[in-house]
Amino acid sequence: MSSNVLRALMADSEEEREAHLNREVLLYAVQRQIQCQRTGAILDVRTAVLATTVLGDKRGSWVLTGEAWDEMEEWTRAKAAEIGATLEVIDGRKL
Repeated sequence: MSSNVLRALMADSEEEREAHLNREVLLYAVQRQIQCQRTGAILDVRTAVLATTVLGDKRGSWVLTGEAWDEMEEWTRAKAAEIGATLEVIDGRKL
């Protein structure tokens, strides 16, 4: 069992639990992707961003460097709102 999952199980609050689980999800995504899907740069879990759009039962995810996300965030949020999708973002810089 990973340390993030163990920490989540022992968390004192729902917010703390969610942060530990988000770290684990982001770590998994970075390990699978290795490179930023926009720039090709090698990802670092501490600065990577996992952005997922959810529309009904369809999901689309991107793993990006923080800098690439910063460039795309406004457009992505607007596009998700335009099509009625939910945008879920896990930003390693905020964990």
